[in-house]
Amino acid sequence: MSRRIVVVGAVLFVLVVVGLALPFIVKARAKSHFVGSQNNLREVALFAGHHAKPDPKNAARKLPAEIPAGTVALLGTPPDDRLSWVVAVLPGLDQRRVPSEQLLGAIDRTKPWNDDTNQRAARTRVTVLLCPESTPDTPPGAPAVTCYVGIGGLGANAATLPVESPRAGAMRYDTPTPFDRITDGLSQTLLFGESRNEVGPWLRGGFATVRGLDDAPGVLPLIGTGGQFGGYFPDAANFALCDGSVRPFSPRVEPRVLYGLATIAGKDADPVPGD
Repeated sequence: MSRRIVVVGAVLFVLVVVGLALPFIVKARAKSHFVGSQNNLREVALFAGHHAKPDPKNAARKLPAEIPAGTVALLGTPPDDRLSWVVAVLPGLDQRRVPSEQLLGAIDRTKPWNDDTNQRAARTRVTVLLCPESTPDTPPGAPAVTCYVGIGGLGANAATLPVESPRAGAMRYDTPTPFDRITDGLSQTLLFGESRNEVGPWLRGGFATVRGLDDAPGVLPLIGTGGQFGGYFPDAANFALCDGSVRPFSPRVEPRVLYGLATIAGKDADPVPGD
């Protein structure tokens, strides 16, 4: 009898310890996923910083100082049918995590994203494009998705605007954005953001991978569950800026702050809180 009591007591003790530790474990995991998503965004965004630096092997030759276009240009093909900006970023991603060379070899830039020749690449899961907190499910054989989208500017159709527009953002469908046109500053201009809203294939251009901050009346809130951006974490959404830094924004942030940061030449844009 005494042995049974000892065993029962030990089991109860373990259950109590697990019960007390569980909230801390859950919290620690959520924090780890939050940081992991920031690291993913930073890795994807850092190509912008690399583009701005001179080649160390040849100081006289500089790399292109521009944000790549939101899609791979294809005459007569609408943005939603083109290849996305990810194709331009692939060479700069960590080769240990992303089979960049394999993917680039399987992609035909002269074809739409959904052409049969591009579907093998489209179905490849790219870990760095997925938020570790809650990876969206995709049916077997369906194209793999991305949790991170380029910021096209202010307005639902901002990515179609010319670079001269005051509502234009860092990433536009048709042409690259030179750094010298980002007069608000690289550290004051949004480049990528987390989004759980209408998650789309990473290889697909258009709305799937580039979006403006929709400021029309009655649209979804900017950040939060069911919002235009975020939805993976309850208290914040991560955004990468053009200098490669990553900042979280609360659902309570003033919309005008994000509206200003979404454009490349807002002039009256509010600075990033804390700067």
